[in-house]
Amino acid sequence: MLLSKSDTLKVNIYTDASTLLHKDNLSGIGVVVCIEGQVHESFGKHLGATDSATAEILGIYAGLSRAKALCKETDEIVLVRICCDCKPALDLACGEGTTQNKATHMILEKIDELCMQIPCPVEFQWVKAHNGNKFNEMADQLAYEHAHN
Repeated sequence: MLLSKSDTLKVNIYTDASTLLHKDNLSGIGVVVCIEGQVHESFGKHLGATDSATAEILGIYAGLSRAKALCKETDEIVLVRICCDCKPALDLACGEGTTQNKATHMILEKIDELCMQIPCPVEFQWVKAHNGNKFNEMADQLAYEHAHN
């Protein structure tokens, strides 16, 4: 799908992570990119063994990385909104939480850098998990599938 050149665009990016606690913390992420309420693209990634908090933060990072790339494709994007069902991860991404995990801290620094490189406002929004939001459910399913790969 090509990006429209005629309108200003709002991008919602739904991110989720899945960690298999019974399988050595194998984790995956899912990302669903929506432009003006329509799915533009979706993808997932297997992370290997990691804790659930780091996996959620990596999902947010992946979503922001894609937002940065989209902003390079067009200057019509006026808002990027990261939608996630993990409040602690959102708090960390917004600088409202703390972590002692050095790897997570490094990812958070990269998230800050990405937010500064995106030329429009970036918002973070909590969405309730498993509550019928089809885009969040898609991200959840992608994360689950990629955790199992």
